[in-house]
Amino acid sequence: MNRRTVQFLLPVMGSLLLAACVAPSASPQAIQRLEPAEFAARVAAIDAARPAAPLSLDEIVRKWKAGAGSSALVDEIRRTGTRHALTPQDVERLRGQGVAPEVIDEIRAAQARWAADQASADKVRKLTAEAAAEDRARAEAARRRALAPHYYPPYGSPFYDPMRPYGYGQPFGYPGSFGPRGGFGWGIGIRR
Repeated sequence: MNRRTVQFLLPVMGSLLLAACVAPSASPQAIQRLEPAEFAARVAAIDAARPAAPLSLDEIVRKWKAGAGSSALVDEIRRTGTRHALTPQDVERLRGQGVAPEVIDEIRAAQARWAADQASADKVRKLTAEAAAEDRARAEAARRRALAPHYYPPYGSPFYDPMRPYGYGQPFGYPGSFGPRGGFGWGIGIRR
């Protein structure tokens, strides 16, 4: 390339780079304004998707007396996740109010399903906790093995001294010229 081409391309490239840096970019997280009608429609859709509150026994009796059929009431019990641990008094009260036996059976079945689900969930939580504890113990053992020096196993301590049982200054504990000594100052030894 000749010098004139470089002198021409350098400012052009610089201006293109500056233009790329200055150009606004559309953010995917940009705030979108909603019209009030559209906002109300979205809130209504969210509320419709949310499960309804479970029915109380009094509400079940009230709906039964209002003329709800047993199949519609069973469907509503399933849809709302209604469950009750019915006592014999509750069953007698529902029967006395005229509630159909299939509705009472569905309430009992819903409670049984919930109890089975809770038992399964408790078992899964317990097994998960045990597996996590086992993994932590395995990791701790591996960490300790990695930190332990390799010379531990034969002697049990990095500070092992084979002369220790015999005392210092006495190789293998033999008396004689290597026996115990005492003295004052430098190089003066007193022998027995």
